[in-house]
Amino acid sequence: MKTGAYFIFSILALVSIVRADTIQPNSGPEIVGTVTKYANSSFAVRGADGKVQTYSSNSIKRIVFDPRPIPAKVASRTKGALEGKVSLYENGSFAFAGPTGVEKLPAIFIDQISFGGDRGPEIDTISKGNQVDLSKHLVLGSVTIVDFYADWCGPCKQLSPTLEQLARTDPEIAVRKIDIINWESAVAKQYQVTSIPRVEVYNRAGKLVGTVRGVSPEEVRRYVAQAKAGG
Repeated sequence: MKTGAYFIFSILALVSIVRADTIQPNSGPEIVGTVTKYANSSFAVRGADGKVQTYSSNSIKRIVFDPRPIPAKVASRTKGALEGKVSLYENGSFAFAGPTGVEKLPAIFIDQISFGGDRGPEIDTISKGNQVDLSKHLVLGSVTIVDFYADWCGPCKQLSPTLEQLARTDPEIAVRKIDIINWESAVAKQYQVTSIPRVEVYNRAGKLVGTVRGVSPEEVRRYVAQAKAGG
């Protein structure tokens, strides 16, 4: 029985390793992680610990995406909006398989790429009542919206679709949700949450731009625009 359990565990571990991307920088050791986004001439890479780091495209020689190919939505300056699959980044270009076949897309002509498949959600619940290190879940290189909520909160349910739509329609936005469960939970006390919904907007550098209390989509959008502008 123990042997069987160990075999299953080994297979699961192998799958998790195989599904990671292999990133070869211009100098230094290889990086293994999951590339979640390309924007502002940088790659956002999520490590095994869940923390996201950014790497300039100028510092990366090659990326082998795995599993490959993976779905991708591309905003290209020369070809417009494209949907297809990416398998490789090498010498400043992506290997892109679209409706017209496989082609090279130079990174210098791409504003952003949003990766699909198992790249990891741009909407993620990072705590259900437990303490959490928020700094490890901010998506550097993107605007991060942190949503403090609870399932029993009516106004939270009213605001949530707006936040999730922002993340799904804008590849520069990630939403991280924190379910406080109740007012006495560890996470509610950790972040001194006394009212919900409470929404915090962080800029690409991980700096808090503004906090919205209550249902105010307009105020959230205003802070998002400010965060994008570098506020």
